[in-house]
Amino acid sequence: MKRLSNRDAIADYVDTLDGFRALGVLLVMIFHLWQQSWFTFAFTVFGYRVDFTNIVVNGSFGVELLFVLSGFCLYYPLAMHPGRRLRLGQYAFKRAVRILPSYFLCVIVCAAYQIGRLDAATLRGQFIANMTLTQMMTPALAYNRINGVLWSLAVEAQFYVVFPLLAKAMRRWPYRTMLAAFLVGEGLRWYIRDIDYSQVNFLMNQLPAMIDVFAGGMLAAHIVAQLQRALDDDQKRRLAPAFAVAALMFLMLCVLAAVYMGRLRYDSMPENLSRLRMQTRKYLIAGFSGAVCCSALSAGWLHRALGNRVARFFSVISYQLYLWHIWIALRLKDFHIPPFSTERPMDDEPWRAPYLLLSLALAIGVATLLTYGFERPVSRFLTARAPKWAREKRRKENADAAE
Repeated sequence: MKRLSNRDAIADYVDTLDGFRALGVLLVMIFHLWQQSWFTFAFTVFGYRVDFTNIVVNGSFGVELLFVLSGFCLYYPLAMHPGRRLRLGQYAFKRAVRILPSYFLCVIVCAAYQIGRLDAATLRGQFIANMTLTQMMTPALAYNRINGVLWSLAVEAQFYVVFPLLAKAMRRWPYRTMLAAFLVGEGLRWYIRDIDYSQVNFLMNQLPAMIDVFAGGMLAAHIVAQLQRALDDDQKRRLAPAFAVAALMFLMLCVLAAVYMGRLRYDSMPENLSRLRMQTRKYLIAGFSGAVCCSALSAGWLHRALGNRVARFFSVISYQLYLWHIWIALRLKDFHIPPFSTERPMDDEPWRAPYLLLSLALAIGVATLLTYGFERPVSRFLTARAPKWAREKRRKENADAAE
């Protein structure tokens, strides 16, 4: 039964993370395409009507899942090897090589498209903010016309800055660190719940209000590493079915939160849905972190469900898919592809499904081309030419891994 591997030379690789990463980015993408198309995700199967709309309309929860995975993936190699040091130069270079080339390409292309469509001063301000990852400093720049999804990359970059401090604290006091992060995040969300309507969404997505999401992933990595060392192979084998069931139960917590929010959206329509999303975030942290944690030690069938080739493919292209999906969908609207017969394309019901499918296909195609034609070659090129301060010191780390 497969647990961990070194596939593609990724240290301490956990295959179930492929499925979660694919799920996170697909949730966000389908949510955004639903916003643009108003397509109803309800189907009749064997005479029964199955409606996924309440889940789809809360697909933005996928951002929390991706942040949990970020915390897990960064911390897991350190948790598995307690003697391993986090070398800041190597860490910063790897993060920059992984994130920045594709990010800068996206900003430049998306900004170039807006030349002549936005006034020069506005475009210049938004371009500088995106290029410096400072768009989350003000509400006016956070969700801008260049590419509205890039705000989360700014939050991710902020987490990269504080991660070394969080990792040090997590190694010494894992549960107290998680508690402190939760108190900061939940305390801020509690404080801003009564803030002016127009500011809530901006404030709830700042790093302080997200810090416990990342910390939840880090704590999950700590628990998995502890269990990997504490349990022998026979114990892991006997407990694997229980871990699989627990992972599904944690995921069900997130599904229930999405259904609850979806029903409120349609039935009672609260004054500001963002306030309810803030109240739900703690359940998402528990659900996603618990599911990721339990899946790493789960039964083989769950590994095959989450770590198969399809999940791996979407995991590999997930970054490009996240960067480009909404920009592609909006450009199709700009050029009336496919054509629509109403003033607002969403009102043309026959247009919705073709538009959704075309947006999905193009997004996947572009993401695939950019992943294998740009992201990976550039990453290999820059990694091979890493400066001395960013190179791995293999002898000591290999000795630590051998222990």
